[in-house]
Amino acid sequence: MMNWKNWLVLHRAKKDLKNLRNEYRLHEDLLPVAVREDLEERFSDVSQAIRGREVEDLKGVVATLQAELTEALPKKRCPWMTEALDVVISALAVAFCFRAYYYEPFRIPTGSMQPTLYGIHSEAAARPTVWDQQPLRFFKWCATGTTWEEVVVQRAGVVSGFVPSVKPGYVALVVNGRDVYDLPDDAAQGLRFTLKPGQRVRAGQRIWSGYVTSGDFLFVNRWIWNFRHPRLGETIVFSTQGLKGLPDNQHYIKRLCGRPGDQVELRSDSSWLWVNGQPADKPSRLAEIAEKGVAYPGAPAYLGYQLAQAGGPYSETFSTFDLGVGEYLALGDNTGNSLDSRYWGKVPSRNLLGPASFVHWPIWSPRWGTIR
Repeated sequence: MMNWKNWLVLHRAKKDLKNLRNEYRLHEDLLPVAVREDLEERFSDVSQAIRGREVEDLKGVVATLQAELTEALPKKRCPWMTEALDVVISALAVAFCFRAYYYEPFRIPTGSMQPTLYGIHSEAAARPTVWDQQPLRFFKWCATGTTWEEVVVQRAGVVSGFVPSVKPGYVALVVNGRDVYDLPDDAAQGLRFTLKPGQRVRAGQRIWSGYVTSGDFLFVNRWIWNFRHPRLGETIVFSTQGLKGLPDNQHYIKRLCGRPGDQVELRSDSSWLWVNGQPADKPSRLAEIAEKGVAYPGAPAYLGYQLAQAGGPYSETFSTFDLGVGEYLALGDNTGNSLDSRYWGKVPSRNLLGPASFVHWPIWSPRWGTIR
């Protein structure tokens, strides 16, 4: 009768035989015929010892097979590097699967959801503090997402105007038709009145200085809508693909303010969102926006739900929406400054990615945590 120690030796030998045979098969076609015959004979010895339960001989025949196989197979270069690469590739594969199917990271690009969520925003200041010097500057950015920036003219010349910047959340000031200075979008709004085309600027002139805070970084829940329908009042992320008047294949974030079958209305005499003839007060965030409350202590007040301002590329705007099958309404919380369904219409269900669930950075922020 076999005791547990012998059973363990037998079990380990079977596992070693399987692993060694797999490694042999990977390189079998590269080995000379004579070497293959010797190795096959060693494999046969181990198999016979396992079948005959020759426990005393197993360690020896397995060790012999392993030594001969190691001698015969091509030598690995930098095995530690190969193992490290395997770990990195496995970790990346898990991360990409996690991102694609479960929680996708997303960065708030604009201020259309303020004060619930913030995009890149700035605060003018004349000079930096000690916290804005290295190495403290790095730790401040890690905790708050805030950095000190200063924009200074390098060469004297004439202002050409403002153009879109390649940096999200920024606008580019062009001088002499070629010199480009990136400014935070909200800072550039005020400078448009003082830096008009044709105005001269001198070398060394400070255009703007202050603190720039990165937009909120959050996770989008990619799986929850497989088990339930989108809910009124959720903060949602969707693709702009096929939406009239919007840049293609970008991701926007808004609040879901209407679902299939709803009739949604915005009124000039009311700051409420009206859904099926009733003011929308659930979830509570919809009521807070309508009543011009605050998202958290110290935040600026909401502006309520407002009618769209016609003009620019959107000569036609919408105030009443009858939502059909697979149609949703997306409005920004900052309705005084949000490009949303009031201008370009409804969002089809195929464009929806998922609800925004959690702000994970900056960690030292009143908005860090679960998103309402």
